[in-house]
Amino acid sequence: MNLRQVRPCLAVFAVVVAGAIVLPARGHAQQAAAPVATDSASLLERAATQGRLVAARLDSAAAAQAGRRAPADPSSTQYQNGLTQLQAGQCDAAYLMFRSAVTANPNSARNHGDLAYTLVCRQRLDDAATEYATAIRLQSANPWYYVALGVLRANQQHWVEASANFELAYAADSTILDPMLLAAATQAAERSGNENQDFEWAERGAAKVPNDPAPWLRLATLLRTRGDTARGYDAIRHFRALDSQSKLGAAVYALYLYDHGVYDSAVVMARQAEGDTALNPYTSAVLLRAGAHWLNSKQYDSAATVLAEGRAITPSGLARMRYTYYLGLADLMRIPTVLDAATQHKDCSKAPLLDSLLTEVQHDITDAAQLDSAQTSRILGSYLPTLHDRVDSFKNSCHS
Repeated sequence: MNLRQVRPCLAVFAVVVAGAIVLPARGHAQQAAAPVATDSASLLERAATQGRLVAARLDSAAAAQAGRRAPADPSSTQYQNGLTQLQAGQCDAAYLMFRSAVTANPNSARNHGDLAYTLVCRQRLDDAATEYATAIRLQSANPWYYVALGVLRANQQHWVEASANFELAYAADSTILDPMLLAAATQAAERSGNENQDFEWAERGAAKVPNDPAPWLRLATLLRTRGDTARGYDAIRHFRALDSQSKLGAAVYALYLYDHGVYDSAVVMARQAEGDTALNPYTSAVLLRAGAHWLNSKQYDSAATVLAEGRAITPSGLARMRYTYYLGLADLMRIPTVLDAATQHKDCSKAPLLDSLLTEVQHDITDAAQLDSAQTSRILGSYLPTLHDRVDSFKNSCHS
């Protein structure tokens, strides 16, 4: 078989890479759009501060609606002393004062809310949860008690209850939503396994906190799992406009670009994500599919470059074997072009490159033989020996 016969035979080697690339929901490599870690202590402190302010306002509003002045609070002295101790960082002393305030006025949501806060400080989390629940019962319109209970339950990894409380907080007053609360609520919904709720928080965040990149990334990922790539593409582009340095965002964007057939840009984004080794499985998947596309499109140099790059970050296993096989095919298809040009221009400097390509093809096709034993046999038994003969003939001509 001569070189002219080799070319059409090689042209029938098609590479098909099936299956969607999906980033799972969690884990570092798996957190396709995991929310920003919640600073639970800061959010709980904010809930305590805002909770007592809203409680006072609601108490005054209730008294005004009843047509009377707010009655004197028998727990006022103890409560104020408790606040003084709390502001001084004396949690134990504040706890004693707030406990006395609850005894003096058990119908004050504010007393129960701040007692709960000091119980958290004392690591009595279940007792704190009971006090927050009492504050909610006494003042269900105060969103911050739901927030505080949600944070507490999240810290205990009671994700379903945490998620429910964040939902109730939002229902009580949607204007309180900000990036910190959004991150906590998203994390709770995600960990609870409630995908619909998770999706709702992403949509809420994108609508109400549009300059926070986190909900846009979450929304882009969830839309992709739902097959809504048109909306998802808009969401990931919006995220990139807000945060162009995120490696996780680059990985998700690479998937969308590949979905839309923008292979060059998909590879650029995949390369940006490569620095995070936890994202390598997903970066690798994009590079593999882009390489296979270029191999099928007969762009063999581009295919070989991206396949070699992707194989370098892919551990042993089926995916690496595919890389090896496709890279072997790409290099095999490069040999005739290099050899033709070298022969035409009598460029003997290409001899080492041709030897290297032959060696690499032999090695790669042999290593990945089990992927397609019939085609491998044809390559190793016929096509590659023919190319070896042609290369040897060219090398001999260089010495004559």
